Amino acid sequence: MRLSVRRRATAAVATAVMAGTLAVWATPAQAAGTGVITGRITTSDGAPAADIWVAAMDFEELGEPVGYTTTAADGTYRIQGLATDSYVVSMSGTDHPTQYFDSKTEIWQADEVRVTNGQTTTINQALIPTGFLAGRILQANGEPLAWTWVNAVNEFGSSVGGASTDDNGNYRVPVPVGSYRVSFSPLEGSYQEQFIPRKISVDDATLFTVTADQETRADDTALAVGSLSGRLTNDNGTPVADASVYATPFQANGYLGDVPTNANGEFSIPQVLVGTYSVEFYTGIRHQYFDGALELEDADPVVVTAGTNTRVTDSMLPTGSIRVRAVDALTGATIRGFCAYDVCDDGTGVALMTDQTVGTHTIDVNTDGNYIGRSATATVKANQTTEVLVRLLPGGKITTTVVDKATGQPLADVCVFAYKLGQVRIPDNWGGDMCSDAAGKVTINRLAAGDYRLFAQSGDLENTTYGKQWVTTNGGAGDERQAATIKIATGKAAAAPQVKMDRAGSIRGRVTDGATGAPLHARVAPFTANPGLGSPEAETDADGRFQIDGLGPYRWPLKYSSFGYATAWTGGAVNRYTATGTQVTVGAVATADLALTHGVTVTGDLVISKGTISGWARVSVLNTVTGDYVDTSDFEDSTTYELHVLPGQEIRYVYDVQVDGDYVSSDKAKLAPATPGGPVRYSVTVPAGGLDVDILVN
Repeated sequence: MRLSVRRRATAAVATAVMAGTLAVWATPAQAAGTGVITGRITTSDGAPAADIWVAAMDFEELGEPVGYTTTAADGTYRIQGLATDSYVVSMSGTDHPTQYFDSKTEIWQADEVRVTNGQTTTINQALIPTGFLAGRILQANGEPLAWTWVNAVNEFGSSVGGASTDDNGNYRVPVPVGSYRVSFSPLEGSYQEQFIPRKISVDDATLFTVTADQETRADDTALAVGSLSGRLTNDNGTPVADASVYATPFQANGYLGDVPTNANGEFSIPQVLVGTYSVEFYTGIRHQYFDGALELEDADPVVVTAGTNTRVTDSMLPTGSIRVRAVDALTGATIRGFCAYDVCDDGTGVALMTDQTVGTHTIDVNTDGNYIGRSATATVKANQTTEVLVRLLPGGKITTTVVDKATGQPLADVCVFAYKLGQVRIPDNWGGDMCSDAAGKVTINRLAAGDYRLFAQSGDLENTTYGKQWVTTNGGAGDERQAATIKIATGKAAAAPQVKMDRAGSIRGRVTDGATGAPLHARVAPFTANPGLGSPEAETDADGRFQIDGLGPYRWPLKYSSFGYATAWTGGAVNRYTATGTQVTVGAVATADLALTHGVTVTGDLVISKGTISGWARVSVLNTVTGDYVDTSDFEDSTTYELHVLPGQEIRYVYDVQVDGDYVSSDKAKLAPATPGGPVRYSVTVPAGGLDVDILVN
């Protein structure tokens, strides 16, 4: 998947180019072509932008540029010698942070720039509005902290730029207009950061707001330093050697690096900023927190004070073993070739999990064969073996073949996904063994009993020769309801209709604010995705425009979403089934613009029956008719959620909440009664005036 490759390279490239004063590149890798990227760079107010570094990097691999130049006095530039390929184009200057075409601040969001040998590709770009974070950093003794790196991160935790302090401790970092937290590393040779003002965790840092062409001051003085040491033993008093010891801000985010224990179980971190920490130990597959705690919320605080050494001693909790056996739930026959978490049976029918800490464990059991995986629990006692028998249901199976509809020839590498009704999501993967072979054959295994509909698409996201489709009895459709329904019984195989792939067309459009007409950064897709999984939806550019290729020649409803706006479907509909859809034609581009509104507010509190929310929480709502996600609210250390939805639709809730350190989830949340003393609700219709309803968390 292209997106994951590009994300892995982000940190390395960003480090090289985001300092504002670009490092002098080594001679770039030669693209050895005759293609050209040219254009003009202007400031945010339209004036020519001179002396801006412009670089071209391989769109797939990123890394160092394959070509670069600087803009002339009139803002023009020209990069020559580029081979036919796809590129990312970046721009950076002394007083301007790195940005990527088209007006993106994250490299993985950059638009693809296509270059062809012998041709010129024109890329004009206005620099995004920029301000500055500036200040002075002092040592704990009041002297300047010279030549230390100062880093700015946005509200989502991504670094957007940085700069070194000078001899007098002063720094100045250009950043896009927005809000940032600022950190620096006061300890030479240590990974530990200090966050302004005088905090050891990013969670406690001040969020500084930066406006266009203005300096926002962020001064600080380095915290004093202490040290941390201790000894780790087994429960029988013998030393634990080669364990990893971590110290992190207590119940908060931050990182110091890790140190090993020596042969006597001793460890030492000689430089630690003063503050309160959690200490964590890892040895093999075992880990725990000081003092003898398995969960972070149960850890004891460790206080480091100035000029002194804080010493902690701990013993690893005793362990036992879990012996897991798996059998066929229908026949009782032993299943061979399964894994219990990361321990496999190696064909013996028994998986022995050793060195398991005392307490209750949840074990995921999965097989190589056609069985449906499941979870089991086991309570481990010291120096004992707990026996666990897991009964697995045989999976159902769907078989079919994939062909070119016009010629009847088999097609390889077409992935077919089986969806239960009301559980349609953009795939989180691209099929694996659910993709057709050279003969067009495909088998979908490990299916629970029920009714399924099939969705087919190319396994190569870049290949848009054939269009996506819902599989009907004799072709394809863009509407799920037209798809053939395949009934699956436990452990039984069923043949599906042949998948007949049509050639593809496209839909393009523009997403705007319904009140102002301003372009929106939005995501557009044929159906919704699990929140937070980064599924490949089309994103709009700076002018709110998008294009989705590789759609079959049918009428397609599209989902439009943008942060703070109500998700809508083609024509402004509340769900896929009521959307009018857009007709796609082979080899042509249809148009589907949409103006989004903020909808109405749906809010309320999470009512916890026992305990308190101790961290991150997520609440989502789904349309009860289609099962599509409508909106999601992420929050932390709070009980209140807020969503924006279109009124007139029935919704149900799902949640994932950290309560006293444990994650509690439900895919069918109970809602507070409509009237006091009445029955709980599992769904509710959103009125035109909005909705306030509490979620009951068990």
